[in-house]
Amino acid sequence: MALPDGTRLVGRGGSIAAWAVYVVLSPLVLVFNVVSLVGGYGGPDWYLPSRTAWRAKDGAVPGLAALRFNGLTGKYRVRTSRLDPRLAYAQAVLHDWYN
Repeated sequence: MALPDGTRLVGRGGSIAAWAVYVVLSPLVLVFNVVSLVGGYGGPDWYLPSRTAWRAKDGAVPGLAALRFNGLTGKYRVRTSRLDPRLAYAQAVLHDWYN
């Protein structure tokens, strides 16, 4: 996301801890999905880590994300001192649409 002042924000999906848990538990989730398909309990239930934090690309202020998406709650948090709420809303709409 490019801001009018020239700042570029980059959002990366998932955290290191979430991806580590995903890699460790993926064999169990695969077995669960196969059993549920064979048992007729429904379709597959497989989700990638979806927590996303948009931070400055150059890392000028480390640790402070202008916009965060929590994959478990489905809520966005915006730091209004770093990002206009209208831009945050537009980014949230695009993020929900593409995910």
